[in-house]
Amino acid sequence: MEEKIYFLALSLNFEPPNLKVYQLYRKYKSFKKVFQVLEREFKKKLDWEKEFLKLEKLGIEIILRKDKDFPLEFKKFSTLTLGIFILGNKKINSYKPKIGIVGTRRATKIGLKTAKNFSFELSSSGLYVISGLAYGIDLSSHEGAIEARKENFAIIGSGIDYIFKDPRKKIIDKILEVNGGIISEYPPGSPPLAHHFPLRNRLIAALGESILIIEAPSNSGALITAKYAADYGKDVYVIPGSIYEKNYKGSLKLIQEGAYPVISPDDILEKYGLKKIKNSIELNKEEKTIIEVLENGGKTIDEILSLLKIEVGKLLKILTDLELKGLIFNQGGKFYLKK
Repeated sequence: MEEKIYFLALSLNFEPPNLKVYQLYRKYKSFKKVFQVLEREFKKKLDWEKEFLKLEKLGIEIILRKDKDFPLEFKKFSTLTLGIFILGNKKINSYKPKIGIVGTRRATKIGLKTAKNFSFELSSSGLYVISGLAYGIDLSSHEGAIEARKENFAIIGSGIDYIFKDPRKKIIDKILEVNGGIISEYPPGSPPLAHHFPLRNRLIAALGESILIIEAPSNSGALITAKYAADYGKDVYVIPGSIYEKNYKGSLKLIQEGAYPVISPDDILEKYGLKKIKNSIELNKEEKTIIEVLENGGKTIDEILSLLKIEVGKLLKILTDLELKGLIFNQGGKFYLKK
């Protein structure tokens, strides 16, 4: 515990990742010793034991570089990370293989739907999703894994306590419900400063065995994640899109540079040597009826309406729900069952 208290004090005075702190720790192998060397430079001088107890009350744990639960990938890829703050599941090393799913905050409806669907199917089939809990693609990626009732991990660019005041707290609760975790290298009280997020992206790239990019404009932070992933020797997968859509400018550039274009979760699962596993999904009576109708082949909305007594608005909602559950897809104006 003593080392964790000294690490907390250093993190609150020298924003991670800090090269000076990193180099001193590599020299002395002790946060207490680094604390003693740097204490005169501290801007904050608090009761560090009391600060540590505040952390415990919030349920936030510190995992240090020498601890068995410290992510092995953060050591392997030289992220300069000496410790992390974590809420929830800390057995990250037990969860393999992992994939990072990221994209723009200003996603289109189809982008959000794609992120959720891919995450649901990849999670259901044995991959563990890593993302950044940002609005847009990241949030939808977490939602897909949550719907699959699978562990997923969020790496954020602020102190974990900071996001407790945010509407995304509801998503945090759901991540914890499915035995997932929230990870940050920033101590409590750290606001989400702009420069935190490019640095956060290196951790997403390190932790995932590969990265999937969904909707990335030419200035998207997701491209930073892709660059780190490529530098780390990871596979980068990209959902292609129209050359006329700004949200795909960065994505298409990645494909030009050698990233793998994918149009189905199967494309990724195949590279991992996995097969799609269909979860046992609970369906209501109306959803089951639609599935039965589509078992005889694809149908347009008009064709379904002619077979069933249902309002068009209600039918559209049911079809959307079935698509999000990964059970049907729309092609050429017809809805088909996914085999």
